[in-house]
Amino acid sequence: MKLYRKASSRKEKRFKHLKKLLVRKEVLHAAWENLNRDSSAAGVDFLSIRQVEEAGVEEFLRTVREELKTERYRAENVRRVDIPKDSGGKRHLGIMTVKDRLVQGAVKLVIEPIFEADFEDSSFGFRPCRSTRLASLEVYRWLETGMNRVVKGDVKDCFDNIPHEKLMDCLKTRIGDKYVLSLIESWLKVGVVKGGSVSYPEKGVLQGGVISPLLVNIYLDQFDKCWKREVFAGDAGEPGERLVRYADDFVVLGKNWVEFARIRKVLADLDLEVNKEKTLISNLEKGFEFLGYYFLEVSSEEGLEGKIRITPTDGSVRRVIEAIEKATEFNPQAPEPLESVLEEVQKVVCPWYYYYRHTEYTEGLEEIQRYFNAQLREYIRKSRELEASTAQGEGRNGGDWGCRGDGGGGEGGEDRGVSKAF
Repeated sequence: MKLYRKASSRKEKRFKHLKKLLVRKEVLHAAWENLNRDSSAAGVDFLSIRQVEEAGVEEFLRTVREELKTERYRAENVRRVDIPKDSGGKRHLGIMTVKDRLVQGAVKLVIEPIFEADFEDSSFGFRPCRSTRLASLEVYRWLETGMNRVVKGDVKDCFDNIPHEKLMDCLKTRIGDKYVLSLIESWLKVGVVKGGSVSYPEKGVLQGGVISPLLVNIYLDQFDKCWKREVFAGDAGEPGERLVRYADDFVVLGKNWVEFARIRKVLADLDLEVNKEKTLISNLEKGFEFLGYYFLEVSSEEGLEGKIRITPTDGSVRRVIEAIEKATEFNPQAPEPLESVLEEVQKVVCPWYYYYRHTEYTEGLEEIQRYFNAQLREYIRKSRELEASTAQGEGRNGGDWGCRGDGGGGEGGEDRGVSKAF
């Protein structure tokens, strides 16, 4: 909080003594607690988080702290794995060693407050106290003012194409600590191992790195600021365009048609480009999708002219139904207890509900409910035919999904269940 206040009040300040914060015990402990403890993935040293815990976390943290204090720490190569994308192609993820994840997390804790003081309000991705929900409400806010012309797009292969030198220049505007800068630069240039060979990237930040989303935001903040300067330049009143960005996804909303060429030029100046295949130029009457939300102005035929709706996308409903179909598939050779089936279904439905509960989700949820009820009845019928116990199914009609609270990731949601929708 002190770093944030200093950075907010002194916009030109470069922070030079960050290493002493980095090597504090409480910072390394906090970084350890923030690690994904459920991950079983190990880096090139084949050491997993569980193995560190079994050997002793305190000794591990003490060793890392000493390496940082004496500047003997060196980043290890990363192990690359390819994950299929829903849209086709593959996403290249880097699996770092536990030590590197820890140190990246510690550096993130130290420098994030500094850059948070500089980030624009138009940025919502991978930031404290911000979310896709708030991004969708920001879009809704500007749509309500009449900005119903839309350009939606994303930065093509953003993580893979960020230029190292320009990124380091961005970091140097606020960081004057040479050791912290050298750590970040070493992570950018670290070797990537796949199939027994090692390659060294000339650009891009590691997908899967703890600090990578922050680095992307630091670099794309230039996009936000440049767009803000453009739309405010020479305007006597409020500008007629607004940008809402979530990591490398964005929409530009305008009262008039937004010039796509301007967006392309701003990104080109950053050595980036728009993904043409995912670019949409539309208006609110036709509707558009952003971050899994569908925005549409209700037509006059429905008697609600001018009303803006946010709903779950058809694709999100379809994916839940497909997951329910898989979870309720009956295996006569080894039938799952009904309670286990219901737990698997809850794991799919509850996150969907938490994501969409601020929208007009009822229609989508009812479609999910109908499908689930039919699948549940069929599962019980088949269980009875095999003389399985029916006691687990008594009193279940699918009316209450058992989702409670805010799902652990909201900005302070109500304590209510999905059943309230019925």
